[in-house]
Amino acid sequence: MSTPSIAIIGAGAAGTAAARTLKAAGLDIDLYTRCGERPYNRTLVNKGIAIGLLEPAQAALPDTGATLRSETVRGLDPRARRLRLESGDTHAYDALLIATGSRARTLDEEVIGRDQAVSAGRLTTLHSAADAVRVRDLLATTKPARVLILGGGLVASETASLLTDAGHDVALITRAAIPGANAIGAHVARRLRDLHRPQHAAYLERTVSSIRTLTDRISITLNDGSRVEGDLAIIAHGTLPAAPAPWTGPDGIPVDSRLRSMHAPRQRIYAAGGVAVHHYPGHGSYRIDHWDDSVAQGIHAANALLHDLGMADDPGLYLPNSLFSARIHSHTLTGVGHPALSTSTRLVSTDPLLTAHYLEDIPVALTGIDAASLVRDRTPLLHQQAPTGS
Repeated sequence: MSTPSIAIIGAGAAGTAAARTLKAAGLDIDLYTRCGERPYNRTLVNKGIAIGLLEPAQAALPDTGATLRSETVRGLDPRARRLRLESGDTHAYDALLIATGSRARTLDEEVIGRDQAVSAGRLTTLHSAADAVRVRDLLATTKPARVLILGGGLVASETASLLTDAGHDVALITRAAIPGANAIGAHVARRLRDLHRPQHAAYLERTVSSIRTLTDRISITLNDGSRVEGDLAIIAHGTLPAAPAPWTGPDGIPVDSRLRSMHAPRQRIYAAGGVAVHHYPGHGSYRIDHWDDSVAQGIHAANALLHDLGMADDPGLYLPNSLFSARIHSHTLTGVGHPALSTSTRLVSTDPLLTAHYLEDIPVALTGIDAASLVRDRTPLLHQQAPTGS
């Protein structure tokens, strides 16, 4: 029997984790990246590159042993099991893992002045190494810089903290009164908001109405008519899945409990990481886009693939069970699981702050401030009553 040909599209957290797992099983892997791109650790985009601590090359991921192909995959034919490359060539595979991750949300095109601000380099996302280099280079010319961060989630909060520590003047502009409450729960989000208040300006319950780009700065008019000026504005409004055709819409790739594509269930196509859309047993769909969970998904999808090839045991049901953390104004937010799955939140401890997130009676996540040991101790309790799924 010939060795099956395995292709992985995407060389971030999920793709490289899957490649290492499949390579350890003795398979030959083609690992595709975008043209001209080398695999790198995206967690270092804001933590290292943007603030000038690291060069992009220093964020490179270790070699997986797979054959690295720097060719953008534009689409695929699931029935023929062939990839369509940017060069016009096609490539056959026996099994495929799509791990193309996500793309940053931008401001709505209805925001007047958005495109001019982007073209002038005064408005940017902070999602890729290229984004980080742009931010770093602008900050290097203006010390201290006035930086406007549009958003109040974990990436926005961590970036605000890093830039403040680096001596820059930061303002957070968020549409919510308690930024991040839907993602991490109101208790922890409220404490996070209170950590920001002594450090920098915060414009809560505000949205961007229009932008004016001047020679040396950007001026943003908010929905209440007030105006905020800065040297740079960073959009931190979360992400959308980024997938090749035929999944090029904003909805991602739905997967089953073993991370097989539900749109091509018999074609040996799998998806993992920020591009995959999951369904919690007895609940709705969800998507997770953080590094450690993407690693876990990549490994799980690889093991499911090996099982389907008759080379490994069934890995069982995938459930979100990975840690995530952010260092914010000298405090550490730690979580595990996916809090957004929950229907209720229960306070476990006030000092240190720890909350447990429940879907009906099933614990699905934990979040806390300076409570890493408590989070780790209680992690085995997650999903204990979840249905087994198929």
